[in-house]
Amino acid sequence: MGVPLRKVAYDKFKSRLFDKTLAPGSFVTQRELCDVLESPMGAVREALKRLEAEGLINLLPQRGVQIADINIRFINDSFQFRVLIEQEAARRMARAPQTEILQGILRRTVDLKDRAVDAPEDVEGLLSEGLQVDLNLHVALIANFENALITDTYQNLEDRVRLIRLNSQYSLDRLSVAMEEHVKIISALLEGDENASAETLKAHLKTSWRRALGDREVGL
Repeated sequence: MGVPLRKVAYDKFKSRLFDKTLAPGSFVTQRELCDVLESPMGAVREALKRLEAEGLINLLPQRGVQIADINIRFINDSFQFRVLIEQEAARRMARAPQTEILQGILRRTVDLKDRAVDAPEDVEGLLSEGLQVDLNLHVALIANFENALITDTYQNLEDRVRLIRLNSQYSLDRLSVAMEEHVKIISALLEGDENASAETLKAHLKTSWRRALGDREVGL
């Protein structure tokens, strides 16, 4: 049995969103989306229902489809939820560290941090790799819950955060700082220090939150 057409349209939408073919805040008609996604109208409409439930689009009568706008509300909602759920995830991991997984992420993190200092030729490639390594830690923390509902909810959050990152400025300096923050988080996790793990993670997320808002102060 092949992949359902609605799933194909859904996956293609997210691909076009993340490659910036579909710009945040822009308006498109359902017919235009059929062309962009190379999918039939029925499949596109089914995909749009799911995408609206996930907060990635708004369906507007007479105006078509609005791609999620990366505004202050979108950023605050995403990061506030991250801080709340990931602090608990960090405490949980610190109580029973998955040493092999954490050490593997730590090695890649230190390697990236060192390469960022050495003025690499492929800056964009290194930044892309850095974002993936960054994500690996957060996903590992959430996976440790072993809770399908939390994992599915976090997948939606992950998409929102990825969209925020793609529409923010990210530099080698920021990569170096982020990787150093990750080293501190992973070290605390490996030491089994619940409080230090949660606090270093919270500080890291709040720094990312402030940068996404243009260095404004944030709550929590």
